[in-house]
Formats: sequence, structure tokens, C-alpha cells
Amino acid sequence: MDIRKLKRIILDSEEILIEKILEYAKKQNYVKYTSTLKEAWRISISGLSESLVKVIEKNSAIPEMGPDDDFTKNEVAQFGVLEARKHRLRGVTLGIFLGLMKYYEQVYMDVIDESSFSCEEKKYFSRYIKRCFDHIELGFTIEWAGLSEKQNLEELQKSNREITNEKNKYLTIFESIYDPIILVDKDNNIENINYRAAEVFLNASVPGTKYYGNVDEDEKLTWISEEINEFVASSENEVLKEKTIETKTGEKTFLVKFKKMLDVSEKYRGVVIIFNDITERVKAENKLKIQHEQLKYYAFTDPMTGVSNRRTGIVMLEKELSLVPRRDKPLSICFIDVDGLKKINDNYGHTEGDWVINFIVSNIKLRVRKTDTVSRMGGDEFLIIFPDCCEDDAEKIIEEIYCGLKKHKKPFKCSFSYGIIEIAKHTNISVNDVIRASDEKMYKNKLAKNISRE
Repeated sequence: MDIRKLKRIILDSEEILIEKILEYAKKQNYVKYTSTLKEAWRISISGLSESLVKVIEKNSAIPEMGPDDDFTKNEVAQFGVLEARKHRLRGVTLGIFLGLMKYYEQVYMDVIDESSFSCEEKKYFSRYIKRCFDHIELGFTIEWAGLSEKQNLEELQKSNREITNEKNKYLTIFESIYDPIILVDKDNNIENINYRAAEVFLNASVPGTKYYGNVDEDEKLTWISEEINEFVASSENEVLKEKTIETKTGEKTFLVKFKKMLDVSEKYRGVVIIFNDITERVKAENKLKIQHEQLKYYAFTDPMTGVSNRRTGIVMLEKELSLVPRRDKPLSICFIDVDGLKKINDNYGHTEGDWVINFIVSNIKLRVRKTDTVSRMGGDEFLIIFPDCCEDDAEKIIEEIYCGLKKHKKPFKCSFSYGIIEIAKHTNISVNDVIRASDEKMYKNKLAKNISRE
């Protein structure tokens, strides 16, 4: 019989063996006393397979048993002795461990049974594995039964010391974490909070406030109850959300992580809540956002009047010209030039000149439609885009604007000259041509009023 085939299938089937033993453990509720983490079972399977392979490499014959054999020290049995010792220290009984080993044996039998080996090979390899497990079981059973009451007590004391040390190590790590952490039990009561959480939310001054102290946090941390209830009721095992919270030192913004805690049997144990203070980051982001909005505003807007600047006006004009062929109504463009601005600046000062510009713009804003675009093209030159508007309708709007300019108490006249052109559906004209045509028309109107362009 080629025993190397058995060695090969054991080495190649690690993942399958892990999945099978974990499935048996869950189904038969052995996870009540063990972990449900796959990697925890990998250690056992890997060690067990290594021991079986060593036996296979030394002897192809089925390892039988004799009355004088020391099963606590032979190669394959030693693995079981060590594993049993570990589980014994955790409070696992001999009966529980023996039962679990039966399922370890079963997974190797399953792999052999599901293989492509011949019937004869399956029979031989199954007997080989069974005898190996008989050695393992005899080894740890003999060792376990041979323990005196004193040895059991010493092991129990050692186990208690290790548990205490682990608890203290956990508390030290828990208390030293800079981020606030809150542990909530399955009944949604706060089980523990670390020093940072107590400091931020309860104004505590020393570590261990919750674990060793008597802080009435239920009254002070009620704000998390609703969040916890909502999270527990959801199907999510982990949730991350940004939340602004009132702390002892003022309002702060946290990135809050809610994570469900599961015990070794994957039953709900409670919730761990971790608070990452992102207050300064949020402030910086908001500052950058404001700066970005300001830059965006100044990139597209005339700062003095608040209407679009020349660049934006050109872009909008290009866009509207491209849409003309698709629309039923024409596009009208109006070019405006303030009358006599230089004289006002010379006689009354530039402050008054700026007032005139803003006064005219405010009147334009009052009377143009929401769909219209107003752009400052230069010092005293403006462009108004009237989508879906014929020249006559645009003219009426301009006249209304003009009439509104009479309502002021300044010692000078406020007026402007304008030129309107209509662009029909089938007209092919460029942006520069539009501006030039409307500007020329405006200038003719200005000359008709015997007003210079200055």
C-alpha cells in the first residue's frame, strides 16, 4: 500500500479539514467552549496533521497498541496530551475534550471517504488514521486520569493567575488607548469605558474610573442610547458615522465606530463604540471649503457688482449660441454702455462713479428674468443674454430698466445706451461677431443721443 498517498491528501486538505471541524463544532455546540475564528482552528489542524505525517513517514504499517506502550510520550499521542493540557486549563472537562477529538478524527475520515482512492486504499487509510487517534486518545486520557488532586489544584491556581494577568493586561491596554472607547453589554447598559472616554464625557481625572469606581454614567451618557438601539436593531455588524457631540470641553466632532461584539459561539455580546476626534480636521476642511467657494466666486463673478465677469459671460454666450438651433424661439443679446461715466468720475469722484454702475446693475437685476444672464464685460460695459426671447420683448425689459434709473436723488443723470440683436434659429454667427454687432448697434444709439463713448 502506497502510504505516501495518505500523507499527500492530509497536507493538501488543510482548508477542507478546517472547514469541516469548524462545521462539526458549531453544529454540536462545542464552540460554547472554543473560538469560532477559523485561524484558531487552523493551529489545531496544522499541529495534528504534522503529527500524523511524522508517524506516516516513519512507518507505513498501521500503528497498533500494546499493553506496555507509553502512550503519553509517543509522537502522535504527545500532540493530544499537550492540547488536552491547554483545554484543561481553560476549564474544559475530559468528556468534552474526548468528544471534540472524536470529531477531529471524523474530519480526516471524511476526507479519505470523499477522495478518489480505491476501496482498498480507503479502508486501509481509514484504519491507519483511526489507530493514530486511538493513540492520541489513550495518551491524553492516561495523562489526565493520572493527575493528583494537588496537581489539579496547582493547574487551577496557575490558570487563575493567567486569567488575572490577562485581565490586567487588557485593562492596561484599554485604559491607555487615546481614543475614547465605550463597551455596552447585550442589555444596552454601559459595561466599561476607558480613561479617555471618562475624561472627555464624564470629566474624570484618573484611569479606571468606571471599572474600579462608582460613576453614575447612565445619567451622563444617555445621548448614546438612541444610537445604540438603532444600530443593534439593524443587520449591520459595523457602522461608521460622523457625529457632533457636546463634551466637557465643548462641542466636538467625532468619527464614531459602532461594532457588535460576538462571543466564541457568535452570539451577540454587546457593542464596542470607538470615538475618533476629527474636530480639527473638520474645521480645516470647512475652512478650505470656504476658501474654495471664495475662489470659485471670484473666478466667475465681478466682485464690485456681483454679476458674472467677462470670462463667464463669454462662456454663457457660447453655450446659448450652441442651443439656438434646438429652440423654437430666438436668442436676443443686449450690449450696454453707461452714459457719461467719465464726467461723473471727474466731477464727483470715482466713488460716485461706482455708485452709478451698481445702481444701474441693481435695476437690471430687478427686471431681467431668472433665465437671463448679466455680465460685466469691462469698466462700464455690460452684456445681457436673453434666451428664448425676441428683440421686441428684450427691448421692453430694457425700457423698464431704463425707467427705473430716474428714481434717485443724485445731482447727475443716470443712463445708458444699448444695442440689441436677435439671433434666429438658422443663424450661423460666432461669439465675437455677436459682441461686435451688438456693440456697434449700441454705439449708433449713443451717437444718436450725441453722447461720446467716454
